[in-house]
Amino acid sequence: MKRFLTTLVILLVVVVVGLTALVMLVNPNDFRQYLVEKVEKKSGYQLDFKGDMRWHVWPTLSIITGPVSVTAPNASQPVLSAENMRLDVELWPLLSHRLSVEQIVLDGAVIRQTPESEPQISTNSPIAPEGHQRTPSSTEKSQWLLDINQVEVSNSLVIWKTKNDEYNLRNIDLSLKKSDERKIKAKFSGNLNKNQQELRFDAQAELDLSQLSHQISGQLSQFDYTFTGVDLPEGGVTGQFTADFAYLKDDIATANLTNIIIKANDSELTGKINAKLGNIPDVNVQLSSTMLNLDKLLGTPHSNENTSNNSANETENSVRVGVKPVISGKQTQKYDLSNLKSFTANINLNIDNLVYRGMAVNAVKFVAQNQAPQLVISQFEGKAFSGQFSLPVTIDYTNVPAQLTAKPNIQNIDLTPLLKAFNMPEKLSGIVTINADLSGPGYDDYAVKNLWQGPINFSLRNARLAGLNIPLLIQQSISRVTNKINAPVNTGNYTEVELFTVNGRLNKGIINIASMQATSPLISITGQGWANVPAESLDVNLGVQITQGWGGDSRFIQQLQAMTIPLRIYGGWNNLQYQLNVEKLLRNELRSQAKEAIGNFLKKEEKQGLSDLLNAL
Repeated sequence: MKRFLTTLVILLVVVVVGLTALVMLVNPNDFRQYLVEKVEKKSGYQLDFKGDMRWHVWPTLSIITGPVSVTAPNASQPVLSAENMRLDVELWPLLSHRLSVEQIVLDGAVIRQTPESEPQISTNSPIAPEGHQRTPSSTEKSQWLLDINQVEVSNSLVIWKTKNDEYNLRNIDLSLKKSDERKIKAKFSGNLNKNQQELRFDAQAELDLSQLSHQISGQLSQFDYTFTGVDLPEGGVTGQFTADFAYLKDDIATANLTNIIIKANDSELTGKINAKLGNIPDVNVQLSSTMLNLDKLLGTPHSNENTSNNSANETENSVRVGVKPVISGKQTQKYDLSNLKSFTANINLNIDNLVYRGMAVNAVKFVAQNQAPQLVISQFEGKAFSGQFSLPVTIDYTNVPAQLTAKPNIQNIDLTPLLKAFNMPEKLSGIVTINADLSGPGYDDYAVKNLWQGPINFSLRNARLAGLNIPLLIQQSISRVTNKINAPVNTGNYTEVELFTVNGRLNKGIINIASMQATSPLISITGQGWANVPAESLDVNLGVQITQGWGGDSRFIQQLQAMTIPLRIYGGWNNLQYQLNVEKLLRNELRSQAKEAIGNFLKKEEKQGLSDLLNAL
């Protein structure tokens, strides 16, 4: 035991003496110029140390620096600054003039990606002559070799400023560690803040640098995130993202994401994304999903009352937290898609089940091509409410606001849940078919209701107009002014027809109805007028012919069945008014019948008198 303790003491003394000798013989400030030159040679950036470097021997052998910064050429602000930096080094390589850094630790660093920190070209800078640039000779090179195993950045801040926006990435924790000579394991977490919204993330990845001169590849094995803030669902958006990635350095560099899995709340997307990074990047997106619930991703409010078997199986509404700040200015100025000019793209999405505004849509296909100055959605179709729809769209973003052309084709869709989804009065019900050719600035609800224009054709099978019984209205009015008609028995508060069609034109919120027809065994209606979509009002003049449902004098009923009765309906969709002058109608009709009878009688008498005169001759 005594011998063991003696040996241990000797070893401790050797270590202490060795460390002491190292501290005395190797000055860490000797590495300063070497590190500065190494960084400048590799990147052109200027590494600056303020204060002296010093040794720190516990718990690991380390070099501690004072304030440190890295600045781009001629930039006014450093791209990276920190109060101090710690380099954990290995002991034995120092003896052979090799600086082997186990890890670099930066705490409380500030990383800037702003116009002030970007490289600047000085107008007074000399222009280097053509030919090979001078490289340092072997005698000018440092006698030290550098090897870094790990880099850690903790509790740091990234300031990222673009032309229009500024982002703050806080609480940054970054770890880069060699797993072997050509592979790096990376861990990265932090909070990204912008416009009262926050993205918290925690990522892990492995990078393969074995073919660094040609490509960088790897796997993003973890990216857990939570997105919260204003204009988002109350619980935020939480999910994961994993993918394999590769960056190829060819004549035209390419970036590939494969085996993509994106999970967000209860939605999931899989597929791949490829991009050619030329002067104008070309992006190819192919994604598919078994379930994409936009209500839970966007916080879109909707009614949770199920109206058909196809309604979404949702029991709770997703509620948004607050709203985005309102920016003053013209409404149309927000339809700015000029950023799409900076790249081309082909997008292909296949979604088995899509939920939007409480509507369950199946078999959705979305195919789009972006080629400046147009975004062409050549295919956007799906099935919903026992029918199907197609909505090809072309967006021209040459100017602001962007101009849109759409040709919606809706076939045999139940109208009631469609109106409910867009919070419109449910006065009409039935199976709807719509064909239109619309155009105008903008691409949201406001634009559709206020700015678009174009022809529109509308038909509704098994149609029902709630809140107004047109046959009952007319029959009651006539029965009040004559005892030849019995009071009607049908007292339902609705009008039903087998087919209701409208041909009209949308003009910035106003539908000018050129013709309107409604037919059933009981009633036939024709008419024209207008409807104001934003104000939810209308004014139409109808010609109504009631062929059944009368009771009373049969001769008078025959006259009424052949009569076209004028009826005006106007007012708000939830409070329709009508105008019907029955007394004037009957008076005019009786006057017409009397004139017709007298005319027939005179013709008969005239004919009979002429006949008697001829017989007398």
